[in-house]
Amino acid sequence: MDFSSPPETTTSCSTPRSDNARPFDRFASAARIATAVLLCCAPTWAQYAERASLVNSEEEDIDASGRSVKNPRVRAVHSHDPNELGGTAYFIQRDPFLAYQLGRNLNFREFRSRDGVFSTFGPDLYGNETGGVADLGGPMQDEFTAKITANNQTSCLGCHNLPNGNPGGGVTFAKDSGFGRNSPHYYGGGIMEMLAIQIRTELMDVIDTNGDGWIDVAESDAAPDPLLIEATPGGGMVNFGSAKLDPATLEPQLNQILKVWYGCDGGYLPTADYMGDLGSDRYNIEVVVFGWGQLVPENALNPTLRTFLWDPLNAHSGLESEDPTTLDDPDLNGISEPSLAGAIQFPATHLAPDRGFYKDALGFSRDDPDDDGHLCEISEGDLDLGEWFMLNAPRPAFAGTQVEYDAGVALMDAMLCTQCHIADWQIKPADAMFTGDRRFFDFDVTWNDTAQRLEGKLDRLYTESGRDYVRNFDGFEVKGLFTDFAHHDLGGGFEEIGYDGHSQTKWRTAPLWGVGSGFPWGHDGASLTLRDAILRHGRDALPSKTEFVNASTADQEGVIDFLRKLQLYDIESLPADIDDDDVISENFMVTRIDTGPERFNAEWLFKTPVEIQGMVQVIQGKMIRSFAATNLSAAYGLTLPLRIDTDLDGWPDVWDAAPNTRGYRDGVNN
Repeated sequence: MDFSSPPETTTSCSTPRSDNARPFDRFASAARIATAVLLCCAPTWAQYAERASLVNSEEEDIDASGRSVKNPRVRAVHSHDPNELGGTAYFIQRDPFLAYQLGRNLNFREFRSRDGVFSTFGPDLYGNETGGVADLGGPMQDEFTAKITANNQTSCLGCHNLPNGNPGGGVTFAKDSGFGRNSPHYYGGGIMEMLAIQIRTELMDVIDTNGDGWIDVAESDAAPDPLLIEATPGGGMVNFGSAKLDPATLEPQLNQILKVWYGCDGGYLPTADYMGDLGSDRYNIEVVVFGWGQLVPENALNPTLRTFLWDPLNAHSGLESEDPTTLDDPDLNGISEPSLAGAIQFPATHLAPDRGFYKDALGFSRDDPDDDGHLCEISEGDLDLGEWFMLNAPRPAFAGTQVEYDAGVALMDAMLCTQCHIADWQIKPADAMFTGDRRFFDFDVTWNDTAQRLEGKLDRLYTESGRDYVRNFDGFEVKGLFTDFAHHDLGGGFEEIGYDGHSQTKWRTAPLWGVGSGFPWGHDGASLTLRDAILRHGRDALPSKTEFVNASTADQEGVIDFLRKLQLYDIESLPADIDDDDVISENFMVTRIDTGPERFNAEWLFKTPVEIQGMVQVIQGKMIRSFAATNLSAAYGLTLPLRIDTDLDGWPDVWDAAPNTRGYRDGVNN
């Protein structure tokens, strides 16, 4: 949810603006042994999602599956220099699979009170407590009614958990109405973001004829009407509305997926609402690709993966992010320089809540906007790693043969479904205009008809050059996405009556990849079958629903069976070839230890791979394979200079004014 305040308002255009030990001493050097021994006497550290101890260690934080978060919570330090060991540029450029895993663990970690989870603002002007657990937050269209239940999750995994331990979805939670909102999965999230930014680039190329990064009145008047974007060469065209200003509102008549902000010579004007407001004489756009859609503001929620991370962490966990990366906007046009992962951000519309106005001498923000005493709860470096995982999150799969896929698409074409649910898109290769495919690997999951199962193959999208992993930035054909990235009016079947009584029927075209695993369905999770979700379509989608209703029973069942085959999967247990030998080994060896069937586990691909505990006898006398790590310190880089956290208070020593005294709030105070 985006409840961040806009940037400082401008009033006129002239004014711009040992590895077998417990987690806390695994990474202790000889110089810190005394401190580590003291820490061993401290109260227990374990929680559900952070389990690092070995089977039979008689500790409580054991996980034989190896799926839990292993690394202790240490704020990541943002860096642009890969030679700064333990900084985020080092991980992304020199150890990218570890960067992926650290980002995965940030997404799935259950944060604790000591991490600052759940804001506590104290009483408001009327004496009502605000900011506590399960409090109400954010105004709706009437400007009074609260929008969501805030501070109600300790982890992204609380909602995005189908299938569990993956970038899934499935949970329906209270948002704009008592009927709720269904959490979408974010498998393939990086592809969604890349296409959204590519669409914006193509639109600006057509409209912004003078190339200054803005759209002025003359350019909006001269722009093609409607604005059409081609999904693939020779493929479907998407109508994104008109760049021309509505004579009545002085706003461009763009599809609701596009958010607009206004500016002038002095830069962007975050509180201007239409052309001419506050002296604005130009506007800019972004594609807000994440979220179902809403009336206030009139589009979806988040334009980038980075925002899609810090925004829910703030709204649902009370964890405030500091993000100077987003503020890196030298020409004040509301668009930042690219992040380490390569994505531009949009400070004109989406700013992390901790602005970093007051910096500690060691370099982190002391703002603490929610005044709970916990500083820099989510660091810029944390966002770097979380964004890296989300960028590379594997895409969904089709659990069927190519013949079955082609037949299903043909049925959807015949029923007009693909007029909105466009099957394929093309990420253009890097050139002077486009950034190319910014991922560093693709996990290609296909159906093995002989074995009757899905299988994966790791495709490396990088070249190793010395110590660096250099991404290729090639083009990529995105098959089976099934969306046009636009908003459409779906009529009364999908009407939402908000808490404040407003009515909404416009929603973003849901990507159908993964829909077969998406129970329940619809923005509100109210459809318990795929057939019901189809039959709820109306208004803009009425012709397609009519074709479905009038089709033969066999064709209807054919479409539904096809949709069922658009599936998610458990990324880390799926049989997969990850070593490029075109074989899925039944006894995959990592550091000379048999890890069982070959599968995609990023820990096997670290610069220093995780060594598992291996076969152990458990309490019933049975032998099991334990995937707990015996070399946690070395594998997870816990002794790298920017990762060392001597007192394990979540503050790396380079940011800790008292590195030998535990202080969860700011490195000094508990």
